[in-house]
Amino acid sequence: MAEPSNPHSNPGENPEPSSPVAAEEGDVPGEKLPVLKWPKASFDNLMMGVQMPQEYRAVYPQEGDTAADAPAGYATMWADFFGDCNLRLPLTVFVADILEWYKLHFSQLSPFGMIRVRNFTLFVLLVWNPPSETSDGFIR
Repeated sequence: MAEPSNPHSNPGENPEPSSPVAAEEGDVPGEKLPVLKWPKASFDNLMMGVQMPQEYRAVYPQEGDTAADAPAGYATMWADFFGDCNLRLPLTVFVADILEWYKLHFSQLSPFGMIRVRNFTLFVLLVWNPPSETSDGFIR
């Protein structure tokens, strides 16, 4: 039986305080996100550097856009995914399976999360395919 002095034991009451950042009526998703500030030249250099195929239709955000303003059918991604995280498109089946297992879309990951996925991928590859003297060009 619950203690009568415990304020959280009253039946019918919500023991959790209301959130100070609770959504107010009329809030628009992404309304409070910072506006993207990324030079167009940096976007163009990234697209050339990773040799982004035209069929992926990567789009530079419009002035005043936030990360939540991606057009329908598009996802906002960190530029660091392609540099520091070594992400390449299309995703490998293994990376897609990891994301599916955890019920994640790649746009939900931070760069640090993507690095962890990359490191896990490399770990699994090395455990099941350890380098040997017979590996083509791996050890000379």
